Amino acid sequence: MPHILICYAPSDHAFARHLAVQLEQRGIVIWPVPDPGRRSEKMPADDASALAAASHVLIVLSTASTAPDASPHWTPALQGEAEIVLVLRDECAIPSELTGYPAVNFEGQFLLAFEELASRLITAGAPTRPLTVEHPPPVAKRDLLPLHMPAERCWREDRLRINYTLPIILTADELQTRLPAFLAQAEFELDEATSEEVRGRRRRHFPLFDPRRAEHIIIIRRYSGDLGISYRMARTQAYHWLPAHYHTLDREAAALYRYLATGHLDGLLGPVHRQARHAIFSSWGAIAAFWVVVLLLGYLIAR
Repeated sequence: MPHILICYAPSDHAFARHLAVQLEQRGIVIWPVPDPGRRSEKMPADDASALAAASHVLIVLSTASTAPDASPHWTPALQGEAEIVLVLRDECAIPSELTGYPAVNFEGQFLLAFEELASRLITAGAPTRPLTVEHPPPVAKRDLLPLHMPAERCWREDRLRINYTLPIILTADELQTRLPAFLAQAEFELDEATSEEVRGRRRRHFPLFDPRRAEHIIIIRRYSGDLGISYRMARTQAYHWLPAHYHTLDREAAALYRYLATGHLDGLLGPVHRQARHAIFSSWGAIAAFWVVVLLLGYLIAR
């Protein structure tokens, strides 16, 4: 059966495993990523049958794997007929024999680069499977999951919407049975739960300047291949927000993703609480700085 094969050096195993999990969750058929520490498992570049059946090969490059003394792990992949896509893990030099192939740069935001890679593969006819949940939770290691998610912010009249996309597949039953637990933990009251959408309204008993104090609604929708999260609130609720306030919701969206991927709630909102405290401190600091400037100007004028 055709599949996507990830070709990587042993030093990039954790990254390759993370990438494979994300692609599997998009319904893309991925050849299993072996552990280089187990001698019984062949590395992708050494598995002739896996290379022969691959329709696409992702070659992971990093500073370590492209060092002058490193072995070129990509050489066997170039001898086949599969389409090659380079995955740049960091700011590394592309070897001369790979300069003609398309590349996706993962040096910045992982999820943004992942969206570009997934779109490129699907457009190129990558083999896919039906988008159903037939396997155990996708990621067991929490350190492979993001602590914050990239957001799309848009204003519509007097309303602010902050949107997130989670690359994970949920069934209708999972949407209705798993999300209420997270919403309760995050201090939301459940408004509605259907097979396609869950809505919640935030309980407003957070400290002053905590962004979660805003009167807003969260909407979680199930799509084909991903999950959409949307925070909606009045413009006045976020008019004086600083970047630290928005980052609190970025971390909360990531916490939801981590919960859905691992099934664990314990300690999940710790990064969210820390970011909220940072936002509160930023607000009080901005107010203090404002009054210091006013008093200083008043003093200079009085002189």
